Amino acid sequence: MVTWLDTTLMHWVATHRFPLGDQVARGVMAAGSSLVVLAAAAFCCLIYVVVRRRYRLAAGVVLAVVVSMLVAELLKQLFGRSRPPASLALVHAYGLSMPSTDAALTSAAAAALVLGLTWLQPRRRRLVGAVLAAGVIAVGLCLIYLGAHWPTDVLAGWALGIAAGAAAAAVTSPLRWGRRREMT
Repeated sequence: MVTWLDTTLMHWVATHRFPLGDQVARGVMAAGSSLVVLAAAAFCCLIYVVVRRRYRLAAGVVLAVVVSMLVAELLKQLFGRSRPPASLALVHAYGLSMPSTDAALTSAAAAALVLGLTWLQPRRRRLVGAVLAAGVIAVGLCLIYLGAHWPTDVLAGWALGIAAGAAAAAVTSPLRWGRRREMT
């Protein structure tokens, strides 16, 4: 079920890789799969949530991540799509490919976070959104660059994650539960 576009783009990526790009993409992958990095990020988020009392925001992000992960795994079984072949990849990724779980998780967390920042001034909210979008895009591009996923896997993961993030933010919104917007 690999499309012509996926194959063409992956061949282009494979022929245009360069040493610095290889190092950056591998570094992003290593950071994203490091238990130390993930634990430190989770700890910082926990401290923020407790100190600022942003429990609904945290619940929205966690809900978005869990839902996107579960749905991504179900869709992988449904589609049964193989990952790019070793000839096009710098890393060997296991399991099925469509949709990208990493793309779904990062976009779900980012969407839930940005949409849950209801108390933040619009200008700051846009800035946070732009920074998070850049990070989500960087992760997705690294997945393609490394050959861990086909381009449409990443696009499908982003779509899934954004939908899960928007739904989770709507469900956990203070406005939904009859509370006024939180002020800082």
